[in-house]
Amino acid sequence: MVGIKGTGMASLAALLKTFGASVSGCDVPEHFLTDALLCHHGIPVEEGFSPSLLDDGLALVVHSTAYPLSLPILIQASALGLEIYSYPQFLAFLSSESDSYAVAGTHGKTSTVATTSFLLSTGTLTTFPFYSIFGSQLQHASTVPCQGTKIALFEACEYQDHFLSYHLRGALVTNIELDHPDFFPSEAAVQQSFEKFVDNLAKGGFLICCSDDPGSRRLAAYCRHHRKDLTLLTYGFQDSGPFRIMQNSYGGGYTLSCLEGGSFTTTVNERALVGNQVGSVILALSMILDRENPKLYLESGTLITAEVIPTLAKMLSAKLAQFPGTVGRCELMAQEQDVLYFDDYAHHPTEIVTTLGELQSRYPSRRILVIFAPHTASRTLTLLNDFVLALGKADRVIVQACFASARHDGSQEDDSGKKLAEALGTRIMRTTRCSCHAVAYAKDDEEAVALGASWLQPHDLCITMGAGNNRPLSALIAQKRRSL
Repeated sequence: MVGIKGTGMASLAALLKTFGASVSGCDVPEHFLTDALLCHHGIPVEEGFSPSLLDDGLALVVHSTAYPLSLPILIQASALGLEIYSYPQFLAFLSSESDSYAVAGTHGKTSTVATTSFLLSTGTLTTFPFYSIFGSQLQHASTVPCQGTKIALFEACEYQDHFLSYHLRGALVTNIELDHPDFFPSEAAVQQSFEKFVDNLAKGGFLICCSDDPGSRRLAAYCRHHRKDLTLLTYGFQDSGPFRIMQNSYGGGYTLSCLEGGSFTTTVNERALVGNQVGSVILALSMILDRENPKLYLESGTLITAEVIPTLAKMLSAKLAQFPGTVGRCELMAQEQDVLYFDDYAHHPTEIVTTLGELQSRYPSRRILVIFAPHTASRTLTLLNDFVLALGKADRVIVQACFASARHDGSQEDDSGKKLAEALGTRIMRTTRCSCHAVAYAKDDEEAVALGASWLQPHDLCITMGAGNNRPLSALIAQKRRSL
């Protein structure tokens, strides 16, 4: 596995090892959060990409999309006649081998798959024979969800239309916005890609859409008109069907229209995140009902009646309060000297707003320092004003150099991260409506650590954010603060 430390690649590696395959891989020497997962499964990882790493016992090679086929190790693999798959190509192959389902959408895919996997792992009496692959893992878990091979659940990414090659019986779409501007020229192009995704769903399958998102609502309308054979389910605070989400006036928690007053609690506060957890309930119950004998998976004493959907919704939603969280998604890393350190993968303006809103609702009296690593120059520049408005909701911001992704859509001489810091600084000077009162640009990790350590005060909250590998900065900042 070439590029084995990627979040999806590492999860796939662990899964293949669980299946009984002999797995090895290579990647850069930099430490990533996936190192622990690979180590736990005893998967050897070599540094670098030398063709000499291809030994005689190999049957196939899977490579991260971060690495092109022109990489010497992949050229050598082709010369040796080995089967070669990109990561999405291999997921497409796996999806053809099982009854497969997926979560798609611009935001929330990983946490929604993680929550669904948790519900299917703990919310049924008889073991539900599924496995899942997504770009992270459950917090406090050392393995990937795998209870069988009859059913598969994937995180389906729209970038470069990768998800159009999957073979799926059903899918959940969380939201649709402009993203990946290096591939999609407009939001309309993104919407069209999702319509093709719906066209590819198996006949007689199902589609689940969030009514709170305009793009997802448009997709539901498209499905009603073009795929009448699919079972269409919608949900959300703005929905009018059985899965309308309502917040309880007394006692906290939420209920659904179909629960007739029965309530449940969630581990999150922001509406978008609550919606993702409810979407996970609906996806889990849809996957159960898609089995030949759903009764096998109900808790002891639960009866299937004509009201089977409320029955399953009640059973599964009751488990949400126990969800442990997802690694790298609003994850509390440490608390030291009365400073909370978090890490989050948010790398799009909408995700930043949601994450900051969640933290502000949990810790209303704490000042928030964001250390943000922009991911791809094209996204940063295309959505520059949206990034400024989103990051302006923090109290202080350190913007790092734009993460050098494999997309080669930027240059170190013209760093879009620096442009973002300058634009945010200009907004601070021009308006009193911006919550942020300090912004700085850090050209490297050392500078980011020095700034973070000098800015943080007791009772503050620090969050590393973005798709780059800035997660280790929290520990370095805490260490530096101890020496001040």
